[in-house]
Amino acid sequence: MTMNILCISGSLRSGSYNSCLLDHMAGYLPQTCRADFLNPRDVDLPLFNEDLEGDARLREKVALLHRRFSSCRALLVASPEYNGQVTAYLKNLIDWVSRLAYIDSRFANPFADKPLLLCSASTGSSGGMAGVAPARALFGYVGALVLGGAVCVPYAADKWSELGYMFDDALEGYIAASVARLISVAAIPRP
Repeated sequence: MTMNILCISGSLRSGSYNSCLLDHMAGYLPQTCRADFLNPRDVDLPLFNEDLEGDARLREKVALLHRRFSSCRALLVASPEYNGQVTAYLKNLIDWVSRLAYIDSRFANPFADKPLLLCSASTGSSGGMAGVAPARALFGYVGALVLGGAVCVPYAADKWSELGYMFDDALEGYIAASVARLISVAAIPRP
């Protein structure tokens, strides 16, 4: 049986180093896994506002996203840091999807005990590290099982070429081990 891994980029920018990192890391998924990339262009949600929760068309759009979160076995999230925080787009997406279980009893919490691996790339020296702590807090708050450690890539522009990312052996090894750990935790049967 194929294990579905939902891959989410927190960046809206075309050619985003974080989206490219997500692609690179998904290359380490075993053949028993399917990478489901959530394209930010397909999300198209307004800023979260409880006054909008009664809009039937908007609720159906959120329900479709909720199903993708619910149907995955694990989450792989790559996001830049904006002023030391997760992006507004990523926070807004999680706000909408997490609320559905509170307003409609047909939906459960899609994040509950779901393994999640964080990663980030930046053009600076931090590698997006400052944004990892708030991302960990956000996803932990909604119930995800956020794995310890994160894949952070500093000076991402220097590691990018027409052929994709060119990392040293140590970073490639860490990425491979991190993805393998995510799959190992996701394979543990849950009640």
